[in-house]
Amino acid sequence: MSPRLKISSYVIERLSKIDTNESTGCLFGLMYDGTLLVVGLSLELFENDKNTYNQLLLNLPAEVELCGAIKFDDTLTMGSKLKEILHDVDITDNPLVITLNDNRDMKVHFLVHEKFEETKYEVMESNDLWKEFLHVRLNTTLPITCEATIAGVKSILQTKRKRIASGQVSFNVDGTSVYLFGVASDVGLTGTSTELTIGELVDSLNPGQSSKKKKQLVNTVEAVPVSLVMKTTKDILSEKLVKTAVKMMTTQRKPAFCISMPLKIDTLAMINRNTKLLDLYTVLVEASCRSLRLLESVLLEQLGQEGIGDGAGLRLPETFHYLPPEIGHFITRIVPKGIPDESMENERRALHKQLALPLKKPTFRRGNSYFDKSCGRLMNPHEYVPVQLSKPDVTVSIVRGRYAYYHYMQDNFNDDGWGCAYRSMQTIFSWFRYQGYTVVDVPTHREIQQCLVKIGDKPSSFIGSKQWIGSTEVMFCLETLLGVQSRILFANTGSELQSYAPELVHHFQTHGSPIMIGGGVLAHTILGVEYNSITNETRYLILDPHYTGAEDISVVVNKGWCGWKNSDFWNKSAHYNLCLPQTKASI
Repeated sequence: MSPRLKISSYVIERLSKIDTNESTGCLFGLMYDGTLLVVGLSLELFENDKNTYNQLLLNLPAEVELCGAIKFDDTLTMGSKLKEILHDVDITDNPLVITLNDNRDMKVHFLVHEKFEETKYEVMESNDLWKEFLHVRLNTTLPITCEATIAGVKSILQTKRKRIASGQVSFNVDGTSVYLFGVASDVGLTGTSTELTIGELVDSLNPGQSSKKKKQLVNTVEAVPVSLVMKTTKDILSEKLVKTAVKMMTTQRKPAFCISMPLKIDTLAMINRNTKLLDLYTVLVEASCRSLRLLESVLLEQLGQEGIGDGAGLRLPETFHYLPPEIGHFITRIVPKGIPDESMENERRALHKQLALPLKKPTFRRGNSYFDKSCGRLMNPHEYVPVQLSKPDVTVSIVRGRYAYYHYMQDNFNDDGWGCAYRSMQTIFSWFRYQGYTVVDVPTHREIQQCLVKIGDKPSSFIGSKQWIGSTEVMFCLETLLGVQSRILFANTGSELQSYAPELVHHFQTHGSPIMIGGGVLAHTILGVEYNSITNETRYLILDPHYTGAEDISVVVNKGWCGWKNSDFWNKSAHYNLCLPQTKASI
C-alpha cells in the first residue's frame, strides 16, 4: 500500500518556476506516521555520467532521503536516468514520480509493482511545516591522528564511522540528564520516560512557551542541541557524565607527515515533533556519519591539491548551515577554514544550478549561514507582526532575508536622543552581512564617524561627538565600507512621501534591503510597504531605532516599535530623505 502523500508548498512553488527544458530532477523527503512528505528537489546534472544526488544527500538533514524523481514532460517512460534515480530510493517501496509539462500541469504517481499509479496529495503550507517539525543539532569534536595521505584520512574516518554506527556511543540532550544509548547497551534511554516524544521534551525545556501559545514563524527553527559522548554505558551511568567526553584540541603538526587535528562534527536532523526519543538514536548516528563523510571529502580534496600532499597546508574544515527562504529546508556546507568566499564561486554556482536557485544573489556564502548570528539582538522582528490579510488592488512588498534589530542603548552605549540614524544604518549593514554580500563587521558609532571624517564629509572634531547623521551620510558609509550604491529620494513633506510608494514597492521586490528614512530630528527603518494602486492608500512597516528596552520581542511588537504605520505617521511639515541601498547580481 502506498503511503499518504504530502508535498511542501516550497516544492510546489519551486516547481512552478523551473525551466521545463530540464530533463530529470530528484525529490527528497521523509517518512513519518505512514506519510511521505516531500520537502526538497534538485536537478540531476549527471556530470561525467555520474549522478550528483548521492553527494547532495550528505548536505541535507538526516531523515531527509531520496524519495523520487521529476520528469519535465508528460510521458512516464522509464529512461535510464529515471530508472537509476528510482532504483536508489530506499525510504519507501513505492518511489514517487512527478511529471511537469510546458503548461505547468503537474501529475503525481507512485511506482507500484513496476507500474505508475496516479495519486492525490496534500500541500503542507510553510507555517504547518515549521509547527510539525523541528531540528536536532549535534555538536561534538573528534580528535583524529593519521598519516597525511588520502588512504590515511579515509581509514581513520571509516574507523570513526564504524565506532559510531556500532552502538557503542551515546548521545546527551544538552542541559538535561537525558541520554540515548545504542545496541551495545541494555538501556535505551535514561533521564526521562521512554514514551516521551521529542516535541514534548522541547516543550518541557521551555515551560513558558507551549506549542499552542508559542508564535510559530516561517523560517524559524527549533534546534535541539545534542552532544555525542564517546563513553560506554557503564561509564555514563556510574560517573553521571553530563557533558561531552571529547574536548577541543589544538591543531598540531608532526614531522613524520602526520596530521593531528580536532575534527568538529556539526550536523542536523529534521524530526517530526511526535517522534519518540527512543527513535532518535539511529537518526543521530546517521547525522554523524553524514557529517563525517562531508568532512572526509573536504580533507581529501585538500590532500589531492598540489603542495598539500604532505598535510603541511591542510586547513581545518568549517561547517555552515543554510536555510534559503526559497527552499524550506537546510543545506549544510563544509569548507576549509580561511578560504575566502570569492575563491569558491564555481562550487556555489554549481550548487545553485543543482537546486534550481537564481544566480543573482548570494545564498551559500559564510554570511548566509543560519545559526549563531544575532549576538543577543532580535532577528527579523517584523516576522512577529501579525500577517496582513490580502486585499484587492493592494500590493504588499517587504524586506527579504535576515537582519538584526539595532536600537538605542545597545552594547552598553548611550546614544539616546542622537543615535537613531546610526542604529538604522547598523540594521542595514547587518542585512548585507547576513545576505552574504560582505564579511565586514557592523561598524560602531565611532567607526561610522571615523569613516565620514576619512572621506572628508566631516571635520575631525566629529569623532566622539553626539552629532546626528542623515540619509546622505548613511549612503556615504555604505559606499565606502561596503561598496554598496544607494538611491536617495527627497520628499518636501510627509504627505509627499505617499507619491513614492510605487518606488518603494519596486525596491523591496528588486533589492529587498531595508530603507533608512530621516526627517526632522528622527530616523527610522522602513521594512516594507502596503500600497493600494486604486486609492493610493499606503502603509509602512516601520522598525523604530528609538527603542531603549531589553531584547523582548513581545514588547517590541505589542508596543509598536516594529509594526505597520499609516501615512499620518510622518510629520506633514517635515522634510524627508530616504536612502535605498542597492544590490548587485552576485553569487
